[in-house]
Amino acid sequence: MESNNQPEKKADETLSLDNNVANESENEPKPNWRKISKVGTLIGEFLLIIFILSLFIILSNNFIPFPYSICAIGFEVSLAAISVFTIVRMNTFKPAKKYDFGKLKIESGQLKLLLQNITNDIEIYEEGSSYYFNGVRFYKYSTIILAGISTVVLGLDIGDNSHHEIFNKITYSTFSKDVALIIGAIITVSTSLMSYWNIEKYWLTNKTIANKLRALRNEIENDHVRHGLKSGSKALQEKFKNYVDIKGDFYKYWDGALADRGSQHHQGTAK
Repeated sequence: MESNNQPEKKADETLSLDNNVANESENEPKPNWRKISKVGTLIGEFLLIIFILSLFIILSNNFIPFPYSICAIGFEVSLAAISVFTIVRMNTFKPAKKYDFGKLKIESGQLKLLLQNITNDIEIYEEGSSYYFNGVRFYKYSTIILAGISTVVLGLDIGDNSHHEIFNKITYSTFSKDVALIIGAIITVSTSLMSYWNIEKYWLTNKTIANKLRALRNEIENDHVRHGLKSGSKALQEKFKNYVDIKGDFYKYWDGALADRGSQHHQGTAK
């Protein structure tokens, strides 16, 4: 009997060891790629600012006489500092404070569940709205700044210094054309991507739904204080229907977006 029980004990020990290893692997912290990509994007934006700042400092030092070059460099450094802190502010989302269910004296039930769902959805749509708004704002600001830089670089009249070598035997005329070409390509690509993904409309959709949900929550709070919304009541069922309709607007947006993408794909293949 003991000899027969030994293989079973070994099998149980092996199974328990496998379970422990599986549990340990599940408990291991997984990398947060969203946070990693956000940090990587910030680093790339800071490096881009440093590159542009260095470029303008070199130009100011070579083409602007002293001591006016010091003033120009100080102005450029100030703009770079403003850009850095603006990017940090754009990529920082301040979540809303947690909803206090105790102020309405709501017991567990359908009303509390509805308010919890509405509050969670408000946080989700507000975060999405903030994220896409920052993207739209960065696109518009960067496009305006890059277009202005391109105009200044191409239209700057430096007289006989147009053939002056800046670095590595590259003249200013050649340098200005190359910079304008690169800036034009960046603006073209960013504009095409923004129009293709329609991020501005997506930002407005998230913001609109968040505002509708917030208005619905205020309406529910007011009705509960005045009349008292009970689980299963007709008034509460109407509020729940309004909540479903608001969420349905978001799903309709995606249905329309997917339909547009599908029609564009079919038109492209037909051609």
